[in-house]
Amino acid sequence: MSTKTSAILFDSSDRPLDQSLGDYVHQELKRFILDGKYRAGERIRESDITSELKVSRTPVREAFRRLQSEGLLKFEAQRGVVVAELDRQEVAELYAMRQHMEGFAARCAAQHATESEIEAMEYILAQTKIFDDKIHQFNQINWELHYAIYTAAHNRFLIRAFEALSDSMSLLQGAKYIPAGRPTVLHEEHGRIVEAIKQRDPDAADKAAQHHVRNAFLVHLEVAFHERTGQQVTKATP
Repeated sequence: MSTKTSAILFDSSDRPLDQSLGDYVHQELKRFILDGKYRAGERIRESDITSELKVSRTPVREAFRRLQSEGLLKFEAQRGVVVAELDRQEVAELYAMRQHMEGFAARCAAQHATESEIEAMEYILAQTKIFDDKIHQFNQINWELHYAIYTAAHNRFLIRAFEALSDSMSLLQGAKYIPAGRPTVLHEEHGRIVEAIKQRDPDAADKAAQHHVRNAFLVHLEVAFHERTGQQVTKATP
């Protein structure tokens, strides 16, 4: 009896051979934006992308069009293609939407999460203590915890909404910056959400999640002020 081993094959540009060039460029450019390589309001030159990804202009233009339709890029007459930037009203609307979605997700998770899903949340929560001084890893773990809660809600439409919301959240100015002391506060807030889910208390989970997002909005305002003025944020919002 023979054992068949499968492998993902890549071409010279590190693109899986079963992925179209247009999809590859779209995926990579989206990753650049979500990871903060290109910040909100920053111009993206077509020539830079063709050079970095070793592709022609055609798939880059296709990716630009797709990302514009997704709201991550926009075209400005004087500057060309830039990463979309949310105005103050859009930011307020985004956080309002997120507050209710996070509360509902936590409520559903308290009702439907399996024991293994709760254990996964507790494990991820513990990791935030380990990486609280490493911003990139901390942000990734923070995202993983929220994703775990949405998954535990067992509502496929919530997952889709979360993914769309995450894309929009990446456009926030200062989204990658965390004020001093904030990781400790985040750990406490997340801990209250996870504990409420573990105790199967939907009301408490909903309340803790909404409180967490309200605090996140206040922190965003604080960080935005820091970025506009160049002044150091002296304390985390409680």
